[in-house]
Amino acid sequence: MKLDSFEYVSNKGLPSEWRVEECRLSQVNLIVGKNASGKSRIVKSIHLLSQLLSDDNIEAHNDEWHLYFDIDRPESKTEYILKIEKGLVVQEKLIMYGEGNEPLLLERDRSGEGTIFAKELNQKIRFQTPKAELAAIRRRDSIQHPFLEKLYQWSNSLRFYEFGTQLGKNFMTLMSYPTIKLSDNKRELKSYNSVVSIFQVGKQQIGDEFIQAIISDMKKIGYNLSEIGTKVPSAIEGEISLDDNIDNLPEFIYVKEESLEFVTEQSEISQGMFRALSLLIQINYSLLTTKPSCIVIDDIGEGLDYQRSSAIIKILIEKAKQGLFQLIMTTNDEFIMNGVPIEYWSVIERNSASVKLHNIYNSHDKIEEFKFIGLNNFDLFTSEFLLEKTSDQA
Repeated sequence: MKLDSFEYVSNKGLPSEWRVEECRLSQVNLIVGKNASGKSRIVKSIHLLSQLLSDDNIEAHNDEWHLYFDIDRPESKTEYILKIEKGLVVQEKLIMYGEGNEPLLLERDRSGEGTIFAKELNQKIRFQTPKAELAAIRRRDSIQHPFLEKLYQWSNSLRFYEFGTQLGKNFMTLMSYPTIKLSDNKRELKSYNSVVSIFQVGKQQIGDEFIQAIISDMKKIGYNLSEIGTKVPSAIEGEISLDDNIDNLPEFIYVKEESLEFVTEQSEISQGMFRALSLLIQINYSLLTTKPSCIVIDDIGEGLDYQRSSAIIKILIEKAKQGLFQLIMTTNDEFIMNGVPIEYWSVIERNSASVKLHNIYNSHDKIEEFKFIGLNNFDLFTSEFLLEKTSDQA
């Protein structure tokens, strides 16, 4: 499934209300906007929904989503609506337009009562779901309700990364932990702070193919590595005695550059280099195991120089264009904007607590007009070309 369109409202009717108007998405997306324009909130709203549809922990949310998947494929077009008030589900619908004559497959109200189509029975059946739980999760049954599996697979395989953070640089793992526990801990496998453990599991499960994929991608962005592995930190290694239980010793990542005779330990790797390494470790692990439906990256390229940020984005776009996953990124960086074709852009227009995205779907003629002006991509952002023209026509 590919997310093609979504609307989102948080805290509807309250002073803190914030909304995203209908937004169309492509296979590759770069959301651009000024500081505090809502870039991070947009992608975090997508990530939040994926979390809810993966583990059903709705907590005290006041959120509404209206999503369309695969709208260009009539046999697979899917609509999902979810409304939560004070941690209780008040509406939930799942509609699949390619599923025979009755597209409304799931519907429930605030009481938790609803109906769902049962494939083996070939009819709708009534159900009662707890008010604080999603029917899409509670009613999962690959035999009677296989359509719910599609929604679950999309949400469970979505990956979210905040590139401007340390991406796990300040985390280590115990030598015995990953192989014993992590492979069964789906929540931790999705946490970008678990990069050391994810690397160890990937090395064990996949082997040299995994290592070489990471090294190859790192070389493409200018980091010529010959080796990646994990080790006990040198500061701890020198204090180990024969009586120590080595399974309880912490490990972290090290790399060896081709031009150096020594290895560089995780604590000594520059933050920019480690962000790139962490992202590529986790994406390659996902690609070689879980096959991600969507990769969402906030502040892509933050902390990298122009050449390396451009190179890592090129790698991501090439993978996405091969159909390996849908790619959604955010930035307000001039160099990144100039390096990404404006066909992939979605420019944020913020009006108080409401945001709208202008892109190839709703501003096609204006984008084509801009191409003939002869300015660089960043000028499309600074001139507010799309926003001003759209406002004049409104």
